This record gives sequence, structure tokens and C-alpha cells, in this order.
Amino acid sequence: MVKYYTPQVEPLKNGKFKYSIRYTDPSFLGVHKSSTTITKNTAKARNLADVKVKKMIQDKLNIQSIKQITMDKLIEDLQTNMSNQGLAPKTLDTYFACLSKISRTFGKRSADSITTIELNTYINNLLYKDELSNATAHKYHVVFTKLFDFAIQFGYARKNPALKVKINFKNERAKKQDRIENWYLTDKELSKLFNHCLEKKRNDFYALFKMLYLTGMRLGEGCGLLVKNIFQNKETKLWYVNISGTLISTEGHRNERQEFTKTSSSQRTIVLPKEAVVIYKEFSKGQNSNDFLFHNKYSNTNGPINTSAVSRFLREFVNEQKWKKKATSHIFRHTHVSKLAEEGYPLSLITDRVGHANSDITRKIYLHVTHKQHLEFDEAMQNFE
Repeated sequence: MVKYYTPQVEPLKNGKFKYSIRYTDPSFLGVHKSSTTITKNTAKARNLADVKVKKMIQDKLNIQSIKQITMDKLIEDLQTNMSNQGLAPKTLDTYFACLSKISRTFGKRSADSITTIELNTYINNLLYKDELSNATAHKYHVVFTKLFDFAIQFGYARKNPALKVKINFKNERAKKQDRIENWYLTDKELSKLFNHCLEKKRNDFYALFKMLYLTGMRLGEGCGLLVKNIFQNKETKLWYVNISGTLISTEGHRNERQEFTKTSSSQRTIVLPKEAVVIYKEFSKGQNSNDFLFHNKYSNTNGPINTSAVSRFLREFVNEQKWKKKATSHIFRHTHVSKLAEEGYPLSLITDRVGHANSDITRKIYLHVTHKQHLEFDEAMQNFE
């Protein structure tokens, strides 16, 4: 809120007077001054000058009155607004989780009182006290920016303190390199995991995992696959899968098929290998076109395989085998990328197949695999005659 200091009246050489008011405002640093000229130093002239100068200051600052709101109420209003926008449940879950954590720290504060320094400190603590990743810290920065943009839009804040936040990102080079090495499975490891599914009598998981590996689909895309999504081209006799939706499992949306994919580039139609066609023919027997292709074998319903159950199964397998690799559901997708890279297919075709318009992960796996091939080639060339 603008603060006015005691007006000053100074005589000028021409016999008139300069009427000045110094003022401060949270929207800038330091003290500013605005003035006008009056012909007489009388109470009436000073009163008129006071109104005029303050009007000049208000016009200059273009200030609109800021409505007071707590961060808790602002967060609640933003969440309602986001829900009304029709955003994907997964997206809402991500935003709401961050906003909930932010509320625990800033909830009772006035939205207009939050400073850039406080946000810098908060995000820095996420990185170095809570030991969260750079990507997570960036996510919170995005949420803060969206939150204060919303506050400005509806008159709850004058400026966005998140715009000048500077994140001191950690050096994750070694971590990222280690992850590239462990992002995909070797043939031996893949076989071990498939056999484990059969040993545990989880042929449902075996078929799902094999489909993910053979197509590069995400877990949600595989679990959300409908019988009608797979078809044969009558002319070419080739089989294709139309990936047009994904299974989500969020608060209020348990095992629900979302009729669109993670991103627009993820919506795609790709050719199926013969092994994938065999899986399709086996699991589509006796099913209707709108049924889910894969079902939990221990469930009495025709519902899809629960993504949480898959994640739990893979965690138990990793712990049992004492693997260093974190075999999440994405490892089948990454293994698909690595195998295509080994076969020499160009990166552009691979990204189209897995639905990555611009993926740093896919590119790094591709370069990592092809770099190994170059080294093997260089070694082989030593014996070339």
C-alpha cells in the first residue's frame, strides 16, 4: 500500500511555490517524489495541490486496491478454478499435492505479503534439506508462479514474487549418468523378470509387461488398452494398435480410462510385432470390443489391471533379486527404445513410435546405446585387414 510522507513547500525564483510529496510503495524500492507548482502558499492552494499530486501518484502507479486473502483461501480458489478448467485428473493430482505442501508453510499468511526471498528459501530447503530432485524443485516453482499469477488476476496481489526466484540446482550429472545405465534391461534381465511373472503364476502381468516391451507403451496406456484398439489392416495384413487413452488412478478416479493420452504426441497408431498379436488374440477371446484387453486374474470384475498393483509387484521383485536397477513400469518402455537403437533405427522413428515429441530421456538412451556400438565397432576395426 502506498505510503505518503509530509508534504514539502519550496519557494521558487519566479515567486511561485513547489508543492512536493515523497512516497513509497511495495511495487518498487526506495522513496519517490512527485510535485506540482502553486501560485500562493495558502491552505486552500496546498489542499488543492495535495489532491492533485496524490492523483498524479495514483495514476502513475496505476494502483488498484488489493483485496486481502490468506494463502489457504487462495489455494482453495485456485484448485476450484483448475478443476473447472477440465484438466486431466493426473495433472490436478500433481498440482494439488504441491499446493497442499505449500499450504502447510504459508497457509495463514496474506498472499500479498509473500516475498521472493521466502520462496527462494522454501525451494532451497526442498533441494538441500528435504533432498528432493531438481525436477521437483522446478515443479514447485511452476506452481508458485501459477498461484501468484492467479492472485494478480483477481486482485489479491500486486506482483508475482515467483518471477524472480533463482533456484540453486544441484549437480545431478553423476545421478543422471547412473540412471541412463539403469533405465533399460538387458536381454538376460528381461528374461529373468518375465520368468518371475510365470513363477508367481501372474500370466496377466507377464502378458502386460511383454506388450509394454514390444510396443514401448506406458503402463497407463497398456492397462487402458481396449479390445477394439487393436485391428488388422485388410490390405497389408499388418496389425496395429491405436493408443488413444490411458488408465488413471487418482483420488476419485480409481482405475478409470481417460479418453486421451498424456500428451497430444502420445496419441498414435503403431504397428504390432507378431508376438504382440499372439498376446492380443489370446487375451481378447470371449471379450467385447469395449472391454479392457488385460484384466487382473484375481479380480472377479472385468476391470483393468491396477497400476498400483503392477508397481508393487515390480518393487517386490527388485527387492527379492537385490537389483540396483529400479525396475519401474517405465523400464519396459525404455528397453524398447534401447532395442530399437541397437537395431539401428533412426531416433526420429523411435520417438514417433513411443509418442515422444521431444524427449530428453529417449534421446539419451539412444545416444548411450549407439555410443556403445561405436566403441565396439572401433575395437573390431583393430583387426580389420
